[in-house]
Amino acid sequence: MRLARFRLRTLLIGVGVVALLIWGGIMGTRSFSYYRLAREYSVQERAWRENANRDRGDPRSIAAKYGLQIAEYDAAMVRKWRRAMWRPWVPVDPDPPTMNWGP
Repeated sequence: MRLARFRLRTLLIGVGVVALLIWGGIMGTRSFSYYRLAREYSVQERAWRENANRDRGDPRSIAAKYGLQIAEYDAAMVRKWRRAMWRPWVPVDPDPPTMNWGP
């Protein structure tokens, strides 16, 4: 029985395949972490919109004053992280500046 011969070309192909598998794993992990961020901001956006609509008549409520602004910020973050989720190899822009929400 003849043993398989490893040539330089065979080893280079093997290294290339392993490198592609590692890169795919890294991109998959990065995409999943971006998905989790987008999902979290989506939940926060929905909650702020609901609270702002519920407390519309109460002038003392933070949700009534700033809820829609915070929801718009969260919506921008959802768009950013969803875009990054589908293109994990592209660098992510820094977060937009936050406003001073609060009393």
